[in-house]
Amino acid sequence: MALFTRNKKPKITLQQMLASRPVKLVEAEPQPEGEGKWRVAVPLRPRRWAGWFLRVPAGATKTFELDALGKLVWDACDGKTSVQQVIKRLATRYNLNVREAQVATLTFLQTLVRKGLVGMPVKEAKGKKGKD
Repeated sequence: MALFTRNKKPKITLQQMLASRPVKLVEAEPQPEGEGKWRVAVPLRPRRWAGWFLRVPAGATKTFELDALGKLVWDACDGKTSVQQVIKRLATRYNLNVREAQVATLTFLQTLVRKGLVGMPVKEAKGKKGKD
């Protein structure tokens, strides 16, 4: 019997990820910062202990910079557009092959997810329902 076990994250297939429809988890509109650059300011929500320990002031924000490609991906995180559609848009608009657009898009989305800015709901694979 293991006393200290971690809940393992479910393995997500590439197909599931490409079918996912990312959604923004924060309300923030990109503000222009010059040609081809935007800034997104999001409320800073430190964890309970960090807020107490670091004394984060109310209304504090964290700023993220976006380039044109990043803004295209950010704007597509509407809960309706699939990752596959974003990749196709990126490839078409910037004359990239699909593989280049896929790598750039998935890498950027992983960063947004890790920062808590975007969520990517993934549908369970068919035939993988819980078996008891």
